Amino acid sequence: MLKKFLLLFCLIPCGQLVVAQNRAEESNLKAAFIYNFIKYIDWNDGGSNEFSIGVIGPSSIYKSLQEIAASKTVNDKKIIVKYFDSPDEITFCNILFISEKDPFSLSSVLAKVGKGTLTISEEPGLAAQGTAFNFVEVRDKLKFEANVKSISSAGLKASSQLLKLAKIVN
Repeated sequence: MLKKFLLLFCLIPCGQLVVAQNRAEESNLKAAFIYNFIKYIDWNDGGSNEFSIGVIGPSSIYKSLQEIAASKTVNDKKIIVKYFDSPDEITFCNILFISEKDPFSLSSVLAKVGKGTLTISEEPGLAAQGTAFNFVEVRDKLKFEANVKSISSAGLKASSQLLKLAKIVN
């Protein structure tokens, strides 16, 4: 009995490490998806020399996006990653990532987003509620949903190549 307890006691930290490692890998994968989405969207170039990605709500994706921003550009524009604590803080960004841990209602976040901003979320059902893209897990694989109406409402256009990979929702 004591051996079983000790074995279990030793495995608990390992299990937590695996979960943390999986979350970091998932954040890196989502950040890579986001960076690749950029290539397949027709952006309205407002003449800015920066491409901004905002994150609302606590998420490890913020760090992953900062790592990408440190070494990549978008059409020769520097990538800036911004963090917003609340919808009232949201300023213009080309992409707004809405964390599943965002404590605010989706409607309060979307109310602060204007034309030219692509919204991406990670909570089941949010694409159907108005975000442009939403990450979902299907059979332990990361996939994404696309809401073509939301993309169009943002004044943007996604390439058919990107939309072929997505599950289209209304």
